[in-house]
Amino acid sequence: MAGLAALEALTEKLYDFIQSMEDDGIVDHHFKDCYNLKDANGPFLFIELLTTYISDSETTLEEITIELHNYLAYAFSGAGLGACRVATSCGEFRQAAIARNKDDCLLRLEVIKGDFSILHNKLEAFLELERRIVTNDYQGC
Repeated sequence: MAGLAALEALTEKLYDFIQSMEDDGIVDHHFKDCYNLKDANGPFLFIELLTTYISDSETTLEEITIELHNYLAYAFSGAGLGACRVATSCGEFRQAAIARNKDDCLLRLEVIKGDFSILHNKLEAFLELERRIVTNDYQGC
């Protein structure tokens, strides 16, 4: 019975965390939609999805930085996952790239990096809660 209460407390904490990320404009409702897909696709789906998203995004940011220095520009978007702040920053970067404004591209790239850093930290904290839920580690709730 104590395990079930701890699971419920941890799950509530996780949903509160999602809501706080929505309230802060870091993610939108699509994040929760994606999270709820795990019910039909197994408990580790969202952990794998976020881990891949973080890794791919970091790689893409590194590639963008390299390409920008070679005067080639492109951007990535996490909008499908609900990462609205990063998606907005990428859209602004794209506009600067279309305008071929190198200074604005550099500025927008730094904004993307900052927004992604915030998202990355939040997603790592989220993943820790989710891992505890799917591995039945309810201690310390």
